[in-house]
Amino acid sequence: MKLEDSGIYPFIKDYPKCKILYRFGKGECITNSIARNEDYWYVIEGQIEVVATSHNGRRIHVDDNVEDEWTGHLSKYWGQNLYCDCIAVTPCACIRIPNPLFNNLIKDKDFRLFFYFKMSSRLYDMYRRRLSYDLFTPRQRFAAHLILDAEDNDCYMENVSKTCDELGISRRNLYNIISDFEALKIISYEQTGLVSIRDREQLRNIAQPALEFNENRD
Repeated sequence: MKLEDSGIYPFIKDYPKCKILYRFGKGECITNSIARNEDYWYVIEGQIEVVATSHNGRRIHVDDNVEDEWTGHLSKYWGQNLYCDCIAVTPCACIRIPNPLFNNLIKDKDFRLFFYFKMSSRLYDMYRRRLSYDLFTPRQRFAAHLILDAEDNDCYMENVSKTCDELGISRRNLYNIISDFEALKIISYEQTGLVSIRDREQLRNIAQPALEFNENRD
């Protein structure tokens, strides 16, 4: 995406410092959990993962930020600190909006609507994901994940821990589900993380309730 095509551009086009693209390589940290008085960031290219760390060192997946979305310590706007790191999943380009300028922009009604709409949509998606943990079994959630993420019947799990966090499934449970699906000849799994769908119809039957929930946005 070009900066000029982004939703935020009409609001920052007259501020040269806000049109500077900051580039981050895969795995680089955009903002860390202990940062204070951090500026606001907006994603122009790439994908960013928001993660928290538990007291025992376990990484917890909180959110994903994609292009044309806000990222960084957004909770501070509501006087909170969720102590999350924002890590580039892919090479990223972001713009940086200094605190003083943001505080000035937020006084504008149109900018407030833009900011609140972006944030409320994200929070609703996070709520839907958490709700799905209670509505559907781990088998249904994993089956739906494969159906939605597969390309040409192949789905690559680059990071098993991240997949577990996204789906609310323990590693042990995930590997048990994979073994069951392999025994039923629904999928084949390689240690590299490649999952190949062998029986899409049977997989879709398992995933159907979760798929319908995900697709029902009317």
